[in-house]
Amino acid sequence: MKRTIVLALGLLLGLSSSAAHADKGLKRVGVLGGFTGLASEGTFAGYGGGLTLGYGLTDAWTLRIDATASSNQATDKGGRSLVLGQSIGAQYALDIIQFVPYFGVYAGIYELRGGGLKSMQLKPALSLGVGLDWIVSRSFTVGADLRVHALPADFVGSPTDPTPFYQTTMLKGEYTWGWFD
Repeated sequence: MKRTIVLALGLLLGLSSSAAHADKGLKRVGVLGGFTGLASEGTFAGYGGGLTLGYGLTDAWTLRIDATASSNQATDKGGRSLVLGQSIGAQYALDIIQFVPYFGVYAGIYELRGGGLKSMQLKPALSLGVGLDWIVSRSFTVGADLRVHALPADFVGSPTDPTPFYQTTMLKGEYTWGWFD
């Protein structure tokens, strides 16, 4: 009899509890740093870095906003150009305890200036990203973020020229807060 009452109470408590939603409402702010390049370059391209913000929509989906800067040889002649990118996107993470692989889709505006460019250019961009985060603690995460960026208008204008494709390989460190909000 006692066993039945304990089992019934356990079942009742289990059915009435709600999910923890560990990442829902989780907030992130981080820095990125690494290497960047254009598809047309055959040699080392340049360095880049940026800031990233994230907000956990669910335990798997995160809204991510990035602002990045990099130095690249955007034209055949002239010096290095500055590429400033601002993007927003959705990121899906497969939480495996302490290591978290993810992929994301982002859209934004990229500003190209300097170097061999005659004038500042604003271009719409799309990017696909993959990464792996290591949760060092509840407040700190480190990881790698790899992205391929495309400038669709440049691609439509010249589909055989690989210059409209741009890649970034960044290491990142993030401060996180808002667990179990």
